[in-house]
Amino acid sequence: GAQGQHVQEKAVTLAAARDLKAALERTGRYRVRLTRDGDVYVIHGRRVQIARDAGADLFISLHADAGSDPALRGASVYTLSEQGAGRAVREFTKGDDWQRDLRLPGRDASVDRILLDMTQRATQNRSAQFARVLLTHIEGDNHPLLRRSHRDAGLAVLLAPDVPAVLLEMGFITNPEDERVLSDERARRRLMRSVAEGIDRYFREPAAPVMVAGDIAGG
Repeated sequence: GAQGQHVQEKAVTLAAARDLKAALERTGRYRVRLTRDGDVYVIHGRRVQIARDAGADLFISLHADAGSDPALRGASVYTLSEQGAGRAVREFTKGDDWQRDLRLPGRDASVDRILLDMTQRATQNRSAQFARVLLTHIEGDNHPLLRRSHRDAGLAVLLAPDVPAVLLEMGFITNPEDERVLSDERARRRLMRSVAEGIDRYFREPAAPVMVAGDIAGG
């Protein structure tokens, strides 16, 4: 992952993920699965598959950004772009049993493709909804945001057609102040509490437990 002046991205993202996991589990409403819990690298496709295998209701990929300008700072959230959505469908339908994987009828490929497109669209809408809620809570905690804080891209960790997903850039590890916040245990936990509150608001505190999958950059 990215390298700051004093810490590496992989260290602060893993620490943040553990903080977020603890904050969510304290509510008693969530089961949380991390894609890694140590200094290991998990390939992008495997990260998505872990979330899908767990039946996740939400997938959050945690990152710390890097830039050539050390003055650049602030958080941002990525959701899947339209181009990325097309790529996701193409990737997903390459396998022979994609209809079974999505629990589609399987009797008519053209009908199943329409159902897959509808599933993908609903997932994109839910991802965008969560991104807006998440940014509101992060900003409400006085954590700086980039000027264009909601962005879209065809990132590999966002490609699951049936799991709402966002990639959260918590800040710029190449910015001294952002690096300080992400390295400081108290400040980082405060940020993750804001993320947990955003998740709570997104789900509107459902009675039944839900599965949240977390991905950590830099491993």
